[in-house]
Amino acid sequence: MNRYFTAIDLPEETKKSVYSYFYPLLTKYFYGSFTTEEKLHITLVFLGDIEIKKEFIDFIKGLKISHDIIIKGVDAFPNLENPKVLYAKVNNDLSPITKKITEFIGIDNKQHFIPHITLCRIKRIKDAEFHIPEKEFTFHADKIDIFNSDFKNYYKLS
Repeated sequence: MNRYFTAIDLPEETKKSVYSYFYPLLTKYFYGSFTTEEKLHITLVFLGDIEIKKEFIDFIKGLKISHDIIIKGVDAFPNLENPKVLYAKVNNDLSPITKKITEFIGIDNKQHFIPHITLCRIKRIKDAEFHIPEKEFTFHADKIDIFNSDFKNYYKLS
């Protein structure tokens, strides 16, 4: 099964900084599957198991962005009281980009996509009183990619 999504890849230096900050904290509070350093990215729109056509790849390659991205704080799906997926928050309004993508592929625009960096798929909480202090990370983003992941393999299509 393919798990396609559009994302902003993080620069290597940012991946290293984010990983080295969060990983020790997360392993202190949670048991789970932790995102490895090399796989850190900002998920924009999850596409699922769809056919990726050349027109869509060309569309994504043609999207021009230029954002100074701010990563600060954590949140969880479905929420912090019952976390299943813990993520780093993106403090930029990327909704104009996600809207362009969803309109192009015909995904219901009523779905609310939250750009995020998945840090951990939580299996069990070690300490319910967990606290992750906020730290800010910044980088400049100028490109969007299409990724495919089956939880074991992970690669860019575009």
